Amino acid sequence: MLRRVFCLGFGGALLLASWGQAPVELKVQPLLGTSPAANGAFPLAVQLESRSGNYQGVLSVTVGGFGYRREYQYPIDLPAGSRKVVVATPIVSRFGDQATVRFTARGVSVEVKQPIERVLETDQLAVLVGDLIGGLGVLEQVQTTENPLEIDYSTGRPRRGKYQVAYCRPELFPEQAIALSGALAIVLGPGSERLRQEQWDALRLWVMLGGVLIAPGGAGAVYLQNPALQAMLPVQTQGTQTVSQLRSIGDWTGARPPSGGATITQARLKTGAALLQQDGLPMIAIRPYGLGAVVFLAFNPLDAPLRDYNARARFWQRLLNQTPSFAPSFSIAALHQGQGGYDQWGQAQITTDIELKPPSVALIVVLLSLYFLLVVPVNYWTLKRLRALDWAWVITPLIALAFVGILWRLAGDLYRKSLSSKVQTVIVAQAGNPNAYAINSALFFFPRAGLFDLRFDQSDMVEAGTGQEFGAGGTQVPTVRTVEGEPKRVEGYRVSNLSFQWFRYTRTVQLKGQVEGVLKVEQRGGQARLSGVLRNRLPYNLENVQILTPFGKVQVGDLPARGSTTLSGEAPQPLIPIRYGYTDWSWRQTPSMSPEALASFLLQRREYKGCAVLTAQASEPVLPPEVDAAAEQAAQVTYLISFPLEDATP
Repeated sequence: MLRRVFCLGFGGALLLASWGQAPVELKVQPLLGTSPAANGAFPLAVQLESRSGNYQGVLSVTVGGFGYRREYQYPIDLPAGSRKVVVATPIVSRFGDQATVRFTARGVSVEVKQPIERVLETDQLAVLVGDLIGGLGVLEQVQTTENPLEIDYSTGRPRRGKYQVAYCRPELFPEQAIALSGALAIVLGPGSERLRQEQWDALRLWVMLGGVLIAPGGAGAVYLQNPALQAMLPVQTQGTQTVSQLRSIGDWTGARPPSGGATITQARLKTGAALLQQDGLPMIAIRPYGLGAVVFLAFNPLDAPLRDYNARARFWQRLLNQTPSFAPSFSIAALHQGQGGYDQWGQAQITTDIELKPPSVALIVVLLSLYFLLVVPVNYWTLKRLRALDWAWVITPLIALAFVGILWRLAGDLYRKSLSSKVQTVIVAQAGNPNAYAINSALFFFPRAGLFDLRFDQSDMVEAGTGQEFGAGGTQVPTVRTVEGEPKRVEGYRVSNLSFQWFRYTRTVQLKGQVEGVLKVEQRGGQARLSGVLRNRLPYNLENVQILTPFGKVQVGDLPARGSTTLSGEAPQPLIPIRYGYTDWSWRQTPSMSPEALASFLLQRREYKGCAVLTAQASEPVLPPEVDAAAEQAAQVTYLISFPLEDATP
């Protein structure tokens, strides 16, 4: 009897325990800390485990805050007993406060809320990749460069922030460049050699968009042998050696050098510049790459003797001052804002290349005034004189129909226009490399209301821009739910009559060639002179070519397909000055910049001067989203191609 009671009790306890557990377990782990950058990604590793049953459902990730809400959907097949990990890359606005992760299937709904500690604006994010947890805390004592877009009103000077530090294991490092967009600097550590090819590809694209990759040498720097990293490094590594003291570090910091010996990586400079040398070996070398930079250190700053060096904060401060000062999320958002038709004061200027001739406001006001004049006083006075007020219910609708016909004659052509789009693309590339990254915006004009499906091939990010109804005085931001996958899809997007809708997206692109050459700057009589050769290996012309350098810009003109041009001692003209000051962008997401303005801004914000950016317009490649309706298309393509600038003064 007692045995039977025990078995019944034990079985009941097991049954209650199973009832108390959710059929699907949901875990969320932030990959790069809980403080993402404004307009950058907040990468999350979402683990799903089925405890019972087979489920076909949708994993949704929603981020939002004040006036902003965005949802990403991932279709999931989850067999019984299986475990799956999805890396979500939601984009966070400056008002983001949390990410809500939910899995929904038939009979199942589980949810986890992941708080966002804070959104970085003036501060910047630095990430250490590897097995070490710790070591970069010194960066929290290092100031970022001055940000002229944000003014401290107590001092009247541009603000300076600090560095926020995060750590990421190689196994969890993202495989998408957009997931890294909020990080300004990434430091490789022991264990980085386990990064997969997809992760190295993401790192390369992230650097091209403006990131700073720091690759230390020394004992245990096995990752330096990876071919993907070697293709980006400014040096060719040649083994290691032991030195009794890092004397050059004292020269770099202006303090006593660190005491004790160190293992360094011997290397030979192949591109870029050696910022610091010791005994003829480059100790710190830098190479511009796209809008970003790759930095090689012959030693490991996280190991002895620099680990305990009392001037290590000064070391990092001077090192980071040589590099770009804004994360890729800033550049992407600034270009998108400019492509969306905003001027520097935040006023919308949406335009398309199709011919639209709406009735003027004055004509509409006159017609409405005539309508009310006829319907009320004239109609009433006339019918009263004729003693036929009972006819008002017939005459008034006839007058209304007549005015509707007049308005239709004036505006009907707008409704007969076909769905059309204007695609604006900025191609960011490295000289001599056909692998590029495209920052795109597509502005659609929808003449008629309806539901539309859009598809975005090879895209990392798809976001909604503005939706402005024709004739409306303001703008609205529609809620967009993207179905993540390849391609990314926006399904059932609802639009109204005569509306403009703007989508922004980023994607990888393989060019049909590359632009290459050598650029050199010399000082003659106290003035910089630019010389060099440019070669266009692309099968189409590059128009309005100009070279932007920290010393100014040089107009080149057109560069024909498969052609070349030579520069001989050209005197640069001044760059576009950046004077934002008290216009203060604190109420806006980000400033609006053209490609030339962005390149000029970034070139002026770093101490290292050995970099140049070629800007040009071209007819290709056209990268529009697919839409399930016929559409007229126009395109505008701008190139930003980075070149090393030889003989420039570091």
